[in-house]
Amino acid sequence: MPRPGIVLFCLLILAISVPLSAYTIYLKDGSTLVAKEKYRIEDGKALIVLQNGTQTFIDAAEIDIDKTARVNKGNYGTAFFINDDGKVIEAPIAPTEKQTLTDLATQTDASPSSRSLATRPNSGSTEPIDHVKTQGGFVDLTVAPHTPYRDLDISVEISRFLRTMGLTEFKVFQGTAPQRIFLEMTTNSEATVFRSLEAAADTLVHLRNQFPDQIEEMELLFISSNRDRAGQFLINEEMAALLGDKDTETSEFFIAHVEF
Repeated sequence: MPRPGIVLFCLLILAISVPLSAYTIYLKDGSTLVAKEKYRIEDGKALIVLQNGTQTFIDAAEIDIDKTARVNKGNYGTAFFINDDGKVIEAPIAPTEKQTLTDLATQTDASPSSRSLATRPNSGSTEPIDHVKTQGGFVDLTVAPHTPYRDLDISVEISRFLRTMGLTEFKVFQGTAPQRIFLEMTTNSEATVFRSLEAAADTLVHLRNQFPDQIEEMELLFISSNRDRAGQFLINEEMAALLGDKDTETSEFFIAHVEF
């Protein structure tokens, strides 16, 4: 089990990565959206600006208005931290009385009830994180937490490997499961999408060879320079090997495995 000081350190780093002005929107189905500011309602639609600047909308009736207003009272935003199983947990930031991160860091011996930044679940908790889903029922990677990958060495190796293949427009994040890497790649043409898909598959095979106990799958999100979705995938080693097979057309793989 990680030492409390290490877990708290992870908590602080990840909390810093999400602006305190974040606005968490709670939906009636139990999922959440993290926006830059409070939504606007027009013609029955809730207009939302996500943390990455993307504008989207949902039916206003889907929002749990009372809970959203109650949790965001004071606009404290949300924080993310890693639990004992390596999972990233999202929680609203509770109000404090002029408490700084330095003050919080000195409270390693304080009881959980005295820490007001984020409530950490019991270490034995196995409840999955609720994520916003796409129309097809997959985790929507455009609004999933974009948290820096927890292992710097692996993140650096991914960047090095992709750059050797001539790719530079990408970002590496922690996946929605402990042994998943989340790769966001900017693509502005069909040819770039296919090339990036092949490179991502090669990267996963490389990671499985180098870090077999730490990486199992890759979540892959393609976006345009205008932040429009261009496709998302969940790739395992078997799928990556299939894509590397000369008998498999990348376009056919895309159609067969893209998540809508």
